[in-house]
Amino acid sequence: MKDNSAKIWFKWFYKNWEKFSPGKLIENGLFPSQIAERFVNEHQENLIALANKFDDKNEDTLGEFMKLSESELHIIKYFLKLVQLRKIK
Repeated sequence: MKDNSAKIWFKWFYKNWEKFSPGKLIENGLFPSQIAERFVNEHQENLIALANKFDDKNEDTLGEFMKLSESELHIIKYFLKLVQLRKIK
């Protein structure tokens, strides 16, 4: 597909993710994996359609974004530990 497949994916994802209200689900006691599973179940057809439009370049872009997201998660975990250690002192 065209080079903008990754942009289309992110635009679609964040629009639907915001509507999905994951923060409210966390407040209701759901685990991240449960929230993700619900999102995938509700949007499975759209996810499949978008995946079928991706070419190798866009797949690489998505893979790089996933690496960045994982790195951000590790930094947030580290920072949370620092905040928690502050309470111990």
